[in-house]
Amino acid sequence: MKRFECPDNAAQVAALVQAVRQPLAAALDADGSAVLAVSGGRSPVPLFHALRNADLDWSRVWITLVDERCVAPDHTDSNERLVREHLLAGQAAAACFAGLVRDPADILGSLTAANGAARPITVALLGMGEDGHTASLFPGAPELAAGLDPNCPARYIAVTPPAAPYARISLNLSALLQARRLVLAIAGQAKRRVFDAACAAFSPDLPISALIHQTQAPLDVYWTP
Repeated sequence: MKRFECPDNAAQVAALVQAVRQPLAAALDADGSAVLAVSGGRSPVPLFHALRNADLDWSRVWITLVDERCVAPDHTDSNERLVREHLLAGQAAAACFAGLVRDPADILGSLTAANGAARPITVALLGMGEDGHTASLFPGAPELAAGLDPNCPARYIAVTPPAAPYARISLNLSALLQARRLVLAIAGQAKRRVFDAACAAFSPDLPISALIHQTQAPLDVYWTP
């Protein structure tokens, strides 16, 4: 794990653009294609606006989601809608994209389709909540044990958050560990304290700790006050 401290949000965004662009470019050169998995929420919006004009052959980049709420793609809480509005523009409009929820009334059908279409991830762009969750791997979720199983055969699982709204579809630890690079963006002192606690030891009470205490996938962490 490598940790980087950025003085402000603008510096963090600039650093994250390079952290994402470089391994994608390397994969395009080596393999001819690349896969970027992104997280939702409001925090990534400034990054999406900067990243969408990065110097890449976006027509050979496949963009997918780290996780998704089980809502319609045009719902205000849909990560697919967020990506379509804020990332798939500029040069990145040429990228290939497929959402995770085909039918919000049929999460199992959507999950089956997501697993059938899943590709090996080049870069996974992650966030972290103040409860220590990443992706939709929430502490206390009934499916957390499967989500943190490094040998889980599926790439996506269904998750029922204990407190947050909506059922979710989420990449699990097994899939994340197969990524060529993991990039984690966090901001603020409260999340810094949670992250530092997760660094002390692995605990399912802080699911992010599973990524911190592993050596399979390179993890770069970018924090700003």
